[in-house]
Amino acid sequence: MKCCRSLLVAFFCICLQGAYAKGLKTPPLLVGCYYFDGWADRSANNFHLDSMPQNYPQREPLSGWYDDTLPLVHQQVAWARQAGIDFFIFDWYYLAHDTNAHERKSLNSAVKLFRSDPNKLGMRYALLYVNNGIFSIPPSEWDAQCARWIKEDFSDANYVKIEGKPLLVVFSVGDMEKTWGGVEGVAKAWQRLRELARQANLPGVYLVACATPGPQHGWNDLNRLVQEGYDAFSGYNYPGVPGTHEGENPYALLIDGSLQIWDDFANDGRKPYIPVITDGWDPRPWHETNFWYTRTPQEFELFVRMAREWWLAHPNMHVLPDRPLLFVEAWNELGEGSYIVPTKGDRFAYLDALKRALK
Repeated sequence: MKCCRSLLVAFFCICLQGAYAKGLKTPPLLVGCYYFDGWADRSANNFHLDSMPQNYPQREPLSGWYDDTLPLVHQQVAWARQAGIDFFIFDWYYLAHDTNAHERKSLNSAVKLFRSDPNKLGMRYALLYVNNGIFSIPPSEWDAQCARWIKEDFSDANYVKIEGKPLLVVFSVGDMEKTWGGVEGVAKAWQRLRELARQANLPGVYLVACATPGPQHGWNDLNRLVQEGYDAFSGYNYPGVPGTHEGENPYALLIDGSLQIWDDFANDGRKPYIPVITDGWDPRPWHETNFWYTRTPQEFELFVRMAREWWLAHPNMHVLPDRPLLFVEAWNELGEGSYIVPTKGDRFAYLDALKRALK
């Protein structure tokens, strides 16, 4: 597997040399980073921490495990801005039917604190609608929640807009279909959201579906999503790429598998695609998979550079005509090993790598 990693790096360096020899230049990347909004619960019932302080102390952020105050959230913003991140995509949960009182109090905490920060240092934000399971908004409450999004978030001057339309990323397209009874119901739900946005003097809503193309990746009908009214495709992460085996895997394999997914979207070609970089995957603290990847800051830097070159090579996939748009997963998915927040183990290594890649 070391050979695979070396070949990947060598191949990309050759591609870069060819691009620079032709005088090709790309505008600066616009980088959005997913933010897991689940670190505000200091109670003994916070299962997100589980045994991490004891067994994975190197993952503790330099600001501490929690982000339940404005100064702590502001610190995340300051670090992210120094590295060149343009906006956070906060995980957003519908909490009306969550029976866990501690979660209901702590989830969506970071985005509220961010909104109240008077000095955002130029950082903007968007929402990821985490609609799986109990966090899915029922049809009976859809209009009320849409109105709340529009008032509290979409109308905010700091909220990310594409073509003037507020950006909303949808985590589970499958759960949308379950909640709304299929393609037609989902299409009507998104049509209603856009209608309410226009009534609030917004030109609509820009919807991005987290999806993967083709049966080899676990999703085999992008046509359904096109009919449902999404404007573009992207993803939250892509940890289970072909070739992954139980136990430790090289990060080069995750890079290669992600690039194949990007290419599959480009080959489909019906909607623009926003490349998402899975900046790591090691969920052993949360026992989510029996495999994980080892990574280095240098490989992460390479991955970001490859995203820029992929954008250059696929003009039919552009969401923004004049600037590459990239999602990174994630800022602080500490339990899943997907993080670039400065930690006691890595300190600023991954933010420094991102900063180099964006130059």
